[in-house]
Amino acid sequence: MNFKIFIAKRYLFANKDSKFVSFITYVSILGVTLGVAALIIAISIMNGFEKEIKDKVAGLVSHVQINSFQQEGLSDADLAIEKIKSEVDGVTGISKFIQKEAVIRYKDNIEGILLKGIDVENDLSTTRNKIIKGSFNLSPVDSSIGRLLIGQKLADKLGLDTGNKVIVFGLNGIPSPLNQPKIKQFIISGIYETGLRDYDDLIIYTDIPSSQKLFEMGSNVSGIELKLNDIELASNVVFQLKKMLGYPYYPKSLFELYRPLFNWVDLQKAPTPIILSLIILVAIFNIVSTLLMLVLEKTQSIGILKSLGVSNIGIMKIFIYDGLLIGLIGVVAGNIIGLSLCYAELKFNFFRLPDLYYMKSVPIIIQPEIIVLISVVSLVLCFLATLIPSYLASRFEPVKSMKFA
Repeated sequence: MNFKIFIAKRYLFANKDSKFVSFITYVSILGVTLGVAALIIAISIMNGFEKEIKDKVAGLVSHVQINSFQQEGLSDADLAIEKIKSEVDGVTGISKFIQKEAVIRYKDNIEGILLKGIDVENDLSTTRNKIIKGSFNLSPVDSSIGRLLIGQKLADKLGLDTGNKVIVFGLNGIPSPLNQPKIKQFIISGIYETGLRDYDDLIIYTDIPSSQKLFEMGSNVSGIELKLNDIELASNVVFQLKKMLGYPYYPKSLFELYRPLFNWVDLQKAPTPIILSLIILVAIFNIVSTLLMLVLEKTQSIGILKSLGVSNIGIMKIFIYDGLLIGLIGVVAGNIIGLSLCYAELKFNFFRLPDLYYMKSVPIIIQPEIIVLISVVSLVLCFLATLIPSYLASRFEPVKSMKFA
């Protein structure tokens, strides 16, 4: 073993006569441990939140939505779809849809909703996989009665169950004696739950022909939805579509459609690493103070080592090894604690979340590159913290050091 590392270990952990230095050494290790563990846990949770929200919103609404500037919607959607298929790269799915405000009534219960008519064969949403009761069946019963899929929250609010008949009022502008809403009967064929509370409480699905009839749209549709092979391409595809399609097409990415939700995720994610990094910075200052006290305590030992021929660089290395040893133990312990808690939460779901967070349990994504980055940055900070104390130790004169009492 390198004698400098041997001496460094003896200085830190073999101080039978200096309980205080040993105590603050352990406090420094604990500080680094807590800082690293807190950062690993916090960043893993924030990454989990971001991915969970993206996946849920993308599965519910598509990556790009093309609407119309005109009230009557799009009359030539089929031509636009063919053009998009031939000219836009990265599109894995494309579908027409109708989405308008409506009112649903069941017995004495009335609620405002968004009625979304979808192309059942080409539907891009994950709703068919979120059915918790009934079935994904939107085929009309007959020419006067259609079928609906309704969210669990809204179904509970209205007291609805599968098989119940409801009345939907289609709104075209402000209702008045001259603009009375169209009325249509529907049967609840299925109840879905996505985990996104605001959408389960608002969006009801039916087929396109039923919604066209209810809103008197003829063969027009509200817009076109696109699914991409990479959600991060959404903004670039929107820019391309704006140039390619022109008026009256109005493409928007899901990041624009649900900006408040993604801003909320960013707001939660951005300050957390900065705040928790302060724990590591406090630990770094603890390392500085620990090494300074160690230097003062070992002044005579430093004089003896110098008189035996150890160079200034050698003395510096001893105290640098001390600081790095504190940092290494703290980082390893922090990784063990942080990763253990993350895996335990993934397996056992100790913490349950309220509906406000759009999910029932704490989402965690462990990214090895982030763990390595946290560990490396922590060790670099620990190294920087050793430079001043180790430099001061190397400047001691042997004779004066050995006289120090």
